Amino acid sequence: MRGRFLTVSNLLSLFRLFLSIPFIFVMFSDSPNARWWGLVLLGLAALTDKFDGVLARRYNEVTEWGKILDPLADKIGMAVVALVLVSLGQIPVWFVIAIVGRDLLILAGGIFLKQKYGIVEQSNVLGKWTVGVLAVTMALAMLQVEGVLMDSALWLSVAMLAASLGMYAMSFVRIVRRTGSSSRAASGTPS
Repeated sequence: MRGRFLTVSNLLSLFRLFLSIPFIFVMFSDSPNARWWGLVLLGLAALTDKFDGVLARRYNEVTEWGKILDPLADKIGMAVVALVLVSLGQIPVWFVIAIVGRDLLILAGGIFLKQKYGIVEQSNVLGKWTVGVLAVTMALAMLQVEGVLMDSALWLSVAMLAASLGMYAMSFVRIVRRTGSSSRAASGTPS
């Protein structure tokens, strides 16, 4: 894989990925402040998500590794938070299925593009906004917010999940068509 691995932005993505471990321990602890510590860890993860991309662009450290690590840290982190919250009865199971299902589809598409064409697609802006909306929804669940506000956050999150999946799907199809037609043209095969 091309590009440096040990960059500040990649280390921030790895740090965000490893924040899942203390989050699990804190949320399942008997501490009366467990939810608050969980929120602190969630906020810290959100900050690293913001700054890893900013630093990568500012210091010209956008790498193939970073294109993989950043969204992978987002997806694993959100899945862990969702699974913890569903096990604590704070969010519905269908919501976790929506999050994990969308992320597995995106991951499968990314693996296909890397294996077949050697292309690593970068996260899109809508995907980043989706992670932000999910983080707010998870924070509301951790604060045990109920009623219209929580229901609205859940459905907004689902809408964002669907929209971002649609954007990734369009990008996937565009890459496959473009790369497939250029490889057929190079080999002289009619399209």
